[in-house]
Amino acid sequence: MFMDLRAAELTKYAANAMLATKISFMNELAQLAERLGVDIEQVRQGIGSDPRIGYHFIYPGCGYGGCCFPRDVKALTRTALDVGHDTPLLNAVERVNQQQKQTLFHKLQQGRTGT
Repeated sequence: MFMDLRAAELTKYAANAMLATKISFMNELAQLAERLGVDIEQVRQGIGSDPRIGYHFIYPGCGYGGCCFPRDVKALTRTALDVGHDTPLLNAVERVNQQQKQTLFHKLQQGRTGT
């Protein structure tokens, strides 16, 4: 794989940040699983079996949508709240998703008005 120096540097930082995010997510989920009496290893194996988790599912876009992602993120944060557990990473995921939708809207609006 060949890329310019700035892209290579950003790629390295982004790859490590993604791994750090995955680890942080699993740590957050493990704490929730413990409160719910769930075996985190079973959850980890289930997540790992999803073929969307990998290279083919890391495209930027207008944010996640559909019916499943928003509903399931909210359900997971609600479940955590119900057992008194804070989920700062999931809260940030939802916040970033909302911001991305606004960013796309503003870009579309600017393109239409020519500003």
